[in-house]
Amino acid sequence: MTVAAPQTSADIIRAARAGGYALAAFNAVNLETAQAIVRAAEAQRAPVILQFSQNAARHGGLAQLAALGLSLKAEARVPVVLHFDHAEDEGAALKALKLGFDGVMLEGDDPATLQHLADAAHDSGGYLEAEYEVVVKGERSGERHDDPAHLAEFIGGSGCDILAVDIGSAHKQESKNAHLDFDRLARLAELTSLPLVLHGASSVPVDDLARAATLGVAKINLATDLTLAFTTAVKESLNAGAKDPRQYLGAGRDAMQARAETYIRALGGAGRA
Repeated sequence: MTVAAPQTSADIIRAARAGGYALAAFNAVNLETAQAIVRAAEAQRAPVILQFSQNAARHGGLAQLAALGLSLKAEARVPVVLHFDHAEDEGAALKALKLGFDGVMLEGDDPATLQHLADAAHDSGGYLEAEYEVVVKGERSGERHDDPAHLAEFIGGSGCDILAVDIGSAHKQESKNAHLDFDRLARLAELTSLPLVLHGASSVPVDDLARAATLGVAKINLATDLTLAFTTAVKESLNAGAKDPRQYLGAGRDAMQARAETYIRALGGAGRA
């Protein structure tokens, strides 16, 4: 009797691309936001990507966030991929892998650095998300490449498993006024079979995210919109007289979970676990 090999984190993401849906990749910063993400995935019976960024690590400590994520992953009733988002240097990304993160995303496009990081990720059974194109983020302006040869060279030289591209979204936006370039997405999806990644998805209308999920985008990053849902609920709880942190943080957790479930359903991930 042949026993199927267990799915790796990269397998879970590749399955999303092959199946025409996307994994919601939600950013957390503490216990309650991380719990909201995992609970949403369990409620929708969906695989999910739980992300901590380097900004979050500056606030809460990378080792502490890794321990939190690994604990939730171990007890979850659905597949949870633990991802280190927007590493600003190779050292931080390597540390995340050593702490048990399944995958890392590095800002920057130096092939030698990316290949070294890809090798380290693969040695630990994980994956590398490479930033082929920069999505607008603060002082980082957008950057696109339209030469197919450049794309092939980048993929081959970086050793990456999934690819972040720019199709019109932007980070840290509270309004959903971004217009995705679906023609460009179709061209990119024809040029590579790698799962594509959309950053800054809070700036995009939900219907457009759902469409992108059917066209090759297999990982969709969401942070700002869920943070707003969490913070709004905390404010309302405090205004209603809550004094115990468990009350107002619990209210934030519930609101964030509800918002996360909306995205999971829209991206086609519900029932995939």
